[in-house]
Amino acid sequence: MFELPIPTSTWPVIETLVLIDDDTVDQMICKRIVERSGLVRRFVPFLNGRDALNFLRQRERPDVDALLVDINMPGMSGLDFLEAACREHGTGFAKIVVIMLTASLSPRDTDRAAELDLVNDYFDKPLNREHLDKIAGDLCGGRPSAF
Repeated sequence: MFELPIPTSTWPVIETLVLIDDDTVDQMICKRIVERSGLVRRFVPFLNGRDALNFLRQRERPDVDALLVDINMPGMSGLDFLEAACREHGTGFAKIVVIMLTASLSPRDTDRAAELDLVNDYFDKPLNREHLDKIAGDLCGGRPSAF
């Protein structure tokens, strides 16, 4: 977990942003974008869904504002992670913004993500400042509609 300086942006602050992505280069890109944006107070990256599920199980964890989830990961895909999280925690954790962040061009992946009510949007990699602006705006205006 990375605590960042308190943002001075006029946008609403994303208190805690969780990233689940097995690619370390994508993780570094996301961290750099998050740090430069000034929109995120706490960035919590995971390389797999199992570690992220363990984080969600912690009683003393910070509330999560937004999840960025890669679709295609070995072992547990991002969609498998979301299904497991819903089974364990109900849809209560779904009041946060859930974004699929992927390089997949497969319409099947997009369709499967769209079937999950808690998925708010689908961003192509790499993460960029506009993506963070959209998440901040969605948090400000309440739960956004699905993509």
